[in-house]
Amino acid sequence: MKEATNSVKLRNIIVTSYLTIILNLFCIVLGILYILNPTYSILWDIFGVILTITLFENLLYIYFNLHKRNILRVKTRGMSYVFLIVIIFAIPCMMLGNLLLSVIYSNNLIDTLGAYMLTYFGYFSILIYGFSFALFNIVKLSNIDLLLLNHSFNIPNTRKYLRTKRITRKILVIVSRITFILGILFAVVIIFGSFEVVTTFIAIISGQFGIFFSLIFLANTILLLKLKGRKRTTKKYYRTAILGFFVSGCLLMPVLMTNFTVINARKSFTSAFGNDWQDRIPSSASQYFLRTPFSLTGYFLGTQPKDCKIETNTLFYNDEGIRLYFDAYTPLSGREDLPGENSTIIRIHGGSWVSGDKGMMNMLQMNKYFAAQGYVVFDIQYGLDSNLLFEFDPLTPDYKKGNFDIDDMMRHIGEFTKYLTLHATEYGANLDSVFLSGGSAGGHLASAVALAIASNNYTEIFGANLTIKGLVPFYPANGQMVFFGISGSGEFKHPEKLINQTSPPCLIFQGTHDILNYFSISENIRDTYNSKGNDECAILWLPMAGHASDFYFSGYYNQIFLYFMERFMYLYH
Repeated sequence: MKEATNSVKLRNIIVTSYLTIILNLFCIVLGILYILNPTYSILWDIFGVILTITLFENLLYIYFNLHKRNILRVKTRGMSYVFLIVIIFAIPCMMLGNLLLSVIYSNNLIDTLGAYMLTYFGYFSILIYGFSFALFNIVKLSNIDLLLLNHSFNIPNTRKYLRTKRITRKILVIVSRITFILGILFAVVIIFGSFEVVTTFIAIISGQFGIFFSLIFLANTILLLKLKGRKRTTKKYYRTAILGFFVSGCLLMPVLMTNFTVINARKSFTSAFGNDWQDRIPSSASQYFLRTPFSLTGYFLGTQPKDCKIETNTLFYNDEGIRLYFDAYTPLSGREDLPGENSTIIRIHGGSWVSGDKGMMNMLQMNKYFAAQGYVVFDIQYGLDSNLLFEFDPLTPDYKKGNFDIDDMMRHIGEFTKYLTLHATEYGANLDSVFLSGGSAGGHLASAVALAIASNNYTEIFGANLTIKGLVPFYPANGQMVFFGISGSGEFKHPEKLINQTSPPCLIFQGTHDILNYFSISENIRDTYNSKGNDECAILWLPMAGHASDFYFSGYYNQIFLYFMERFMYLYH
């Protein structure tokens, strides 16, 4: 009877081992093909789903191996623990690599090699280890006599070995417990949103990195269960297991709601910009756009930056004790057939009006993306107000800090538009088609500048001959400068006061779990448009997204918004 039971166990291990080998090998091969040719294909959509299944299946395979009490468990227990640690460290490598790739100016391999190596090391280390681990199991099983499974085997333990094992276990238990507590906090923020300033950062990252964190916390749960399993009662064991699986499930909620997000975004877009908007975009233009609102493969392996010409740190203002620069992103030469047709995009960074900068702090990869589509993109600086909390911010240049209010910031951006009017031909910028975009404080300033120029009431501040075709504020912070004690004119602090029936179309990116009730600001902008008889304003709601949820360029939130943003600008440029 016991031999029959062991035979079933062996057969189960063999089946799951072969499944693990097949899945991991498939993802290794397809991963290489995707890296060599990331051009959209339905195959990559299928691959993304299988890849996600494979990553979670690897974790279940580890648990299965740790759970079985037989000779194979003795032989592979150490490998199982190492595999869990590999996953816990490899996943952040993929995240960090993709983030670094999105904030590097150059696309040269020598400059981006470190970012690519981090991403691909994290990706392939999990799959290769999973493949090797399962193969090792099968080889060992083929050499095991079934009768041996009825006997216990002891590994000779030296005093040094036992002491090292005990210390290592204690360290892992402490780290696992801390991670477990963080996981619970992440799950609470995912479900209920940010409830204190201290959880704001968690709200920013928990939604858009949800799949990564789900894998990390599930691996950590398995590690904690097995490290403390012998000392736990059955109730404690299952309580930890259920809570761990619940945390991992909560972190998967945003991606599981992707179809719902896309459907609602499409409804909002259609309501604001016409039922025929898809018919107004010819295939000659759409071939340059994202073919699908979200790619799981791109989420894990990243989106390769587009090629364009970049000119950095051009001075446009030197007065009042500050210097202000801009970066210009322009299409490659000989690409006059691109859908952007040299329309101008002015990008304004956020940072609560007291910090932040162009470049890596302002979605640098998005600037490249649209320049490659034929837009001329300007990523600009403006003078900041002072704040003790950000006095020693290493990412914000001192040469742009001062004691400036909102009116000053508008004037600084106005100085750039005057510079642009004089130098537009040097960059090939079409000033008859101008868009403004920015996030948070940058979303507020982008809205204020776009609406002020469109109103024709502030011609002394801004350059001449700029025609605003649209504005794209990301989680705009209109009126929120009161929290930082920043003053300014009413229309500039609350640009929705400038909205009228002829105001340019507006597309807003907004998370439902944003801090400081920013979602009500976006609703106010849309409602003001509608009250003025102007229906061309849409909010794309991102469920469970916090502030700055576009930070991960390849994330499901940013991919979805980018999909609609590029179509919005084409419709109106």
